[in-house]
Amino acid sequence: MIKKTLITIGIAATLSGTAAAQICKTDTIQEDINPEQMISNGDGTVTDAETGLVWMQCSLGQTWTENGCSGSPTDYQWGEALQAGALFNGNGGLAEHTDWRVPTIKELGSLVEHQCVQPAINLTHFPDTPSATYFTSTVKVDSSGNVRGGRYIDFETGSDLSPEVSSLRYIRLVRNN
Repeated sequence: MIKKTLITIGIAATLSGTAAAQICKTDTIQEDINPEQMISNGDGTVTDAETGLVWMQCSLGQTWTENGCSGSPTDYQWGEALQAGALFNGNGGLAEHTDWRVPTIKELGSLVEHQCVQPAINLTHFPDTPSATYFTSTVKVDSSGNVRGGRYIDFETGSDLSPEVSSLRYIRLVRNN
């Protein structure tokens, strides 16, 4: 028996700024997030109706426009990433809110769309997301209790990784509703 696989393709920005095709296996892998679960607020944010979290649609450093996200995300080292929410809030925040923060590994992982790669995220709700790694506020601790870096999600494949603290990564901020 031959099984057909339906692959849909979208366009995503890459680190070099050129467009790459997002690949989604919609016929063989079920969506992780119900399309009705994410509610656009019309102000560059979406609310996850299941978790109550409100997400920035653009990566930190990009600017929300009617057509999506413009510009390039800002690279951060892990220590800088942990302070990025406070700095963003101090500069006025977004959508009249100044309580944005770096998400935990579990929170950011909830955005992974496993039926897609390059990037592994829903581009309808999170347009112009590069296939790249995003820091979380979750630390990696060794058996002695020493912090060995921050954990992140690789949105090229959707995997959960633990990098060295000196690696540059992007950030997507979140807030509680």
